[in-house]
Amino acid sequence: MREKVVGNPIGRIALFLRDKLRLIHTAYFHPESAGKSANDHLSNVLIARICQSNKTFIDIGAHIGSILSQVLYVDPSIKMIAVEAIPAKVDALKRLYPSIELHNCALGDFSGEVPFFVNTRASGCSSLSKPAGNKAGEVVEITVPMKKLDDLVSSNDVDVIKIDVEGAELSVLRGATTLLKKNRPTIMFESVLQSDGESAHAKEELHDFFISNNYAIVVPNRLAHHDPGLSKEGFLESHLYPRRTTNYFAIPQERRVEIRDRCRKILNIAIN
Repeated sequence: MREKVVGNPIGRIALFLRDKLRLIHTAYFHPESAGKSANDHLSNVLIARICQSNKTFIDIGAHIGSILSQVLYVDPSIKMIAVEAIPAKVDALKRLYPSIELHNCALGDFSGEVPFFVNTRASGCSSLSKPAGNKAGEVVEITVPMKKLDDLVSSNDVDVIKIDVEGAELSVLRGATTLLKKNRPTIMFESVLQSDGESAHAKEELHDFFISNNYAIVVPNRLAHHDPGLSKEGFLESHLYPRRTTNYFAIPQERRVEIRDRCRKILNIAIN
């Protein structure tokens, strides 16, 4: 259903109302998770508007193009690069957005071919990790190219990167170190506790990567405020139920004030 409405005005309104109704439903029936739902909604609002005009936005794990559509609707001058591993999703994105730069591959810290596991019931949960104990017929294994982002993108104006790759975020980042050093983009990444195929220390390693590259990890509702970023202990704690958020923002330390003020403008918060 979502694939049919993404990219048109009625679809944007429908998805916006759906998100609002989810917030209300969660607040009423699962109040302990209301903070997480609010942060998830806020992350979508910010990621669609945070990129500077005429700069490049990279959507890694573009899926059906919902974020891509929002960004282009807000500012058509933004140059979009989309990466998606599932061929059928890529074909659909090509039809919807024939002018964007689109790569049909998985991203990681090496080049080659890898197995990719397509969840036929929830394609957004497809990943490089084989699910444990899945029901017969729910997951289909395909082979896809694996590439490094550094080998795909040589732009000097990458301002924002969104990463949604079901637990493979660190591998994507390790394959993009040159791009990160050269462009210093804002990064929104998904991070939840994975039951399948994830190292027990994966979240610690992810936090260490950002700190070693002089990035601060900030939850969405702190992005427009004075916040130096999560400590390792705070980052790990935020994953416990009820989670603080699904999506986090990694901000270069030297751009923290700039991004804070940009978010304040987006959210109509007075700048003191």
